[in-house]
Amino acid sequence: MYKKQGFTLIELLVVVLIIGILSAVALPQYQVAVAKSRLSAVIPTTKEMANALELYYLANGAYPPDSTEDFGFDISVPPGCTQAGTTQANHCPDGTVYDLLDYGTPTVLGGNKNAKIGYVIWLDHSARPGVRQCVAATSNATANKVCKSMGGTVSSGAVTRYFASTLGEATTSYDLP
Repeated sequence: MYKKQGFTLIELLVVVLIIGILSAVALPQYQVAVAKSRLSAVIPTTKEMANALELYYLANGAYPPDSTEDFGFDISVPPGCTQAGTTQANHCPDGTVYDLLDYGTPTVLGGNKNAKIGYVIWLDHSARPGVRQCVAATSNATANKVCKSMGGTVSSGAVTRYFASTLGEATTSYDLP
C-alpha cells in the first residue's frame, strides 16, 4: 500500500510562524550590530585626527584657524573621500563624514550619515577636555541604542552642531565613560 509523505498545511504554517517570530526578534539586533560596526569603523581615524590636531597645537600654540587649507596633518582621509581643511567636513562615498574643529569648537567628529551616528572627541584645550561623545539622530532609535550600549549617558554639556546640520535633523549627544 502507498503511504503519503509530506507535511500538512498546519505544520507548514507553524514553521513559517516560527521563522517569522525569530526574524522579528533578530532583525533589530542585526540593525544595532550594523550601526555599531559603522561607528567602530570611524573611531580609529577620528582618534588619529584628534592626535594630529593636538600635535599641531603643541607646535603652534593654537589649533588651526577655520580654513579650507590643508594644514599638513600627518594623516590622510580614507581613499575616495573629499578633503576640505577645517571649515567643511570630509565626505566619503559610503556615507562616512569626518569633521575637524566643528564651527571653531575644538572637537573632532567621525560619523556615518547612513547609520545616523557619530563619535566626537573634545580636544585637550576645549571647554570639555578629553570628553568623548556618541552622537545620534534623535529620531533614530537604533543609533540611540548603540550610544546607550556604549555606556553613554545623555549629555548636559556643550554639543557639536555640524553633524545635526549634515543629517538635517536634531541630534542627541551621549557622554561616554
